[in-house]
Amino acid sequence: MAHYDSDPPRDARLPEGRPRKRRRAFFVFRLIRFGYRSARKVLLFFAAFFILSWLLLAPKQEDPHFDTAAAQGIAYAPPVSLVPGPEIPPNLNLMSSNNVLDLTQYRGEYFLAFRTAPTHFASRQTRVIVLISKDLRQWEKETEFQMDHSDMRETRFLVFKDKLLLYFFQAGKNPLAFQPQSTYAVERLSPGSWSAPRAIYQPGYIDWRAKVRGDVAYLSVYNGAGLYDFWDDKPGEVRLLKSADGYTWEPISVKPQVTEPGAEEAEFEFDEQGNLVAVVRLEMSGSLICTAPANDIATWTATYSPYKYDGSLLIRRGPKFYLVARRNVAGAFNVGMDGLPSWLKRGWYLLRYSQTRKRTALFQVDPLKRSIAPIFDFPSCGDTSYAAVTPLDKNSYCLLYYSTPFGARDWPWTIGQVIGGNIYQTTIVFPE
Repeated sequence: MAHYDSDPPRDARLPEGRPRKRRRAFFVFRLIRFGYRSARKVLLFFAAFFILSWLLLAPKQEDPHFDTAAAQGIAYAPPVSLVPGPEIPPNLNLMSSNNVLDLTQYRGEYFLAFRTAPTHFASRQTRVIVLISKDLRQWEKETEFQMDHSDMRETRFLVFKDKLLLYFFQAGKNPLAFQPQSTYAVERLSPGSWSAPRAIYQPGYIDWRAKVRGDVAYLSVYNGAGLYDFWDDKPGEVRLLKSADGYTWEPISVKPQVTEPGAEEAEFEFDEQGNLVAVVRLEMSGSLICTAPANDIATWTATYSPYKYDGSLLIRRGPKFYLVARRNVAGAFNVGMDGLPSWLKRGWYLLRYSQTRKRTALFQVDPLKRSIAPIFDFPSCGDTSYAAVTPLDKNSYCLLYYSTPFGARDWPWTIGQVIGGNIYQTTIVFPE
């Protein structure tokens, strides 16, 4: 047997009798595998380079073409941070992200409900806090809720038949997933005392807006299952529910009002004749502006818009409708790219949208044309919008909305969602 003082020659390490053809085949295989791995790395590098370049070079701002005529006579006070702020109790144990809020009046007092959590994303630490005030200046803690160490969102008040109800939905625990469980209702029994959460309607449906017309309460909901599955063309489901007591809800029709993929956040209001006006967010493509006649509010006629109006709130002033919602500074959500497969296009839209900058803005809605025009922006940046409003007198309103703290860096939406947000308060005044 041969003895080697160092590594043997390459041929000597081959199994005895291995044919030269097998050696060549082995070498070719190694070469092909090396080439494949290298090519894959190169492709991944260029794909990442392309995506980052596009995000960096994509338009940072589109001319919004604000409707200056519609803005005439509308004024607002400089917004101040309410949460956190000196006018609320200091022992609330607030976290960085304070958002998804609602505001109402009940028996001469004001109630504010909001979510507090480490970030915008789902968290086991999430709590819903309810504050009470007599003058919108000094606030006291009324109560708070926590659901099985899981996320909670979409706080909505309903004053109905002399009852104060609060709705919210229980989400999941994974910050990287959207896992809606059920919507719950709680009722104020006495000062500082609220009922235990009670599940309403069906699991998986998310509340958006509750309103009263006559002796009937209405609640818009949407099915949240698979909402962010951009690879799937699953139909959406927005429904308008009705109730006689605020707890037992049933659809106003057998068919949903909207079935477009990604349909959610159905904001609605009634005009003076009882006709319905609604704005529906489409997670994968933009939005719908909808109307329905008073004698058939179950049948919605919709006009598509490539712009998204996230966290929308409608304000009716006589025959006029205003909308407070998130505005994408870079413009439309749907930017074309029709040559891509639909699943890839939807995924790209979501990625691009998450990296652009946002504002809370005031818009005007034209129900006849089913169109929306921006009027102006409120001071805001990063993660922002989800406004709430309550009237002060005939022409003025207390308006609340949340935003990443503004005045320094204009963060993209995703960064703002991680940094967190404050709840800001302003007074908006409309002309006679």
